[in-house]
Amino acid sequence: MAGTLIAAPVTRKPLHAATATDAPVSLAEIAAHPPLVLPALSFTDADGTERDLASFRGQPAVLHFWATWCGPCVTELPALAALTPALAQDGIAVLPVATDHLGPEKVLPFLGRLNLGGFRSFYDTRAAAVAALEEPALPLTLFLNREAQEVARHSGPVRWGEPGAENSLKRLLT
Repeated sequence: MAGTLIAAPVTRKPLHAATATDAPVSLAEIAAHPPLVLPALSFTDADGTERDLASFRGQPAVLHFWATWCGPCVTELPALAALTPALAQDGIAVLPVATDHLGPEKVLPFLGRLNLGGFRSFYDTRAAAVAALEEPALPLTLFLNREAQEVARHSGPVRWGEPGAENSLKRLLT
């Protein structure tokens, strides 16, 4: 029996959250829940300046975690980027947070290749925010009210570009 390894059962987080979906869902299908106070979450901008959710208080927000290596993230990102200007006009902040460990060094050229060079992203190079949320799957989207409290969450891709997406999002956030 030399060389035999005896291992105790180890509990691991699944590759996808139990609530994660593989197929994109409509914003109209995402249900709101009572406001939840989030743990302290911080991320950086392209200049390395640390930001937290408190700095976005006063306006509803879409907090969207993604990565360049995440296929569903890459697929849905152009539609989210296209929706962002309309949401900004409605006073809704879109906060995409890339979890790639190389941060802007990796993400900015990637966005350029997708013709999304003007799409502002934030960075969580240690994936600490996603870990604090205890969500193992990407993409992950949190919908926040004006007090930076979570009012809905979806783990998995969203159909950001479907007709009525902007109205569905406004209903979800109010």
